[in-house]
Amino acid sequence: MLLVLLQILTGRFSGVVTAAAKTKGWDDLAKEVSAVSGVSRTGQEILKKWTCLKSETKKMATGVKKSVKATGGGPEFKEDVSFVDERILDVIGSVAVQGVSGGFDSALAFTGMYQFSFG
Repeated sequence: MLLVLLQILTGRFSGVVTAAAKTKGWDDLAKEVSAVSGVSRTGQEILKKWTCLKSETKKMATGVKKSVKATGGGPEFKEDVSFVDERILDVIGSVAVQGVSGGFDSALAFTGMYQFSFG
């Protein structure tokens, strides 16, 4: 049940994953969260919180990654990875933070960084 809900909430729109299905999924999740937290929240509030948590976790993970590759000379990155951060990273996956390994940066193609010859 939870895996199906996660696929609906985070999946791309399709014949099964519709806007109505996503709205219902966030509303259903809000009921579950409200039942255990004692604070009544709407599906939109839960969606906003999830979006903020993902963004903050991506920033933290990027900072950790940059800190590991740093050569020194600057301030030390002191933010620790929490249990919640680790769970969020498990859900969103490493590609969301690190990007696609060996991928092509299409933005550079338009700046002249890549030279193409056709012919």
